[in-house]
Amino acid sequence: MQLEIPVKPHVKTFLEHPINLGPGPSDIRKDHWLGEILLAVLSFHPLDRNDLGVDYMPAQISKYSTIVINPTFKINYQLVTDGHLARIGMGLEAWFKMAMVFYVQGRMTLLLSEQGAVRKFYEEYGISSEDYDLDAAFKVAQRARAHL
Repeated sequence: MQLEIPVKPHVKTFLEHPINLGPGPSDIRKDHWLGEILLAVLSFHPLDRNDLGVDYMPAQISKYSTIVINPTFKINYQLVTDGHLARIGMGLEAWFKMAMVFYVQGRMTLLLSEQGAVRKFYEEYGISSEDYDLDAAFKVAQRARAHL
C-alpha cells in the first residue's frame, strides 16, 4: 500500500533526485532514514492540530505536490491521518534545510562563497528559485553558520 506525503515543490525536487529517493514510488524499509521518520510520527495517535505549522494546515497542503512511497513494513493504514502525513512533510522540509546547510558548509571550503555554495546546491539538485526563494535559502545558511 502507498502513502502520499504532501511536500513543497522544492522538497519534492530534492527528494526525487537520484542521490536521495529518486522518482517515486519508492520502496522504504523500516531501517531507512525515511522509514524511521514514518515510525516516529505514526506511532503517535491522535495528534493535536495545534502543533501544525501554518504552511501545513489542510487548506495549504492541498496545493502541494506529493511524494509516493511504499513502506515495506507493517503499518496500520486505518490509523494514518492527514495530520500524520502533514507532519512527515514538515519533517522532510526540515531535513531538506539541514541537507542544504551541510552541503553549503562543505562547498564553502572550495568556493569560499556562501551564496555561491547555495546556488551550486540549487544547480546540483535542480531546485527552482521560484519554488524556494534564494534569499530564504541564504538566510537559512546564515542562521546555521551563526550557531556553529
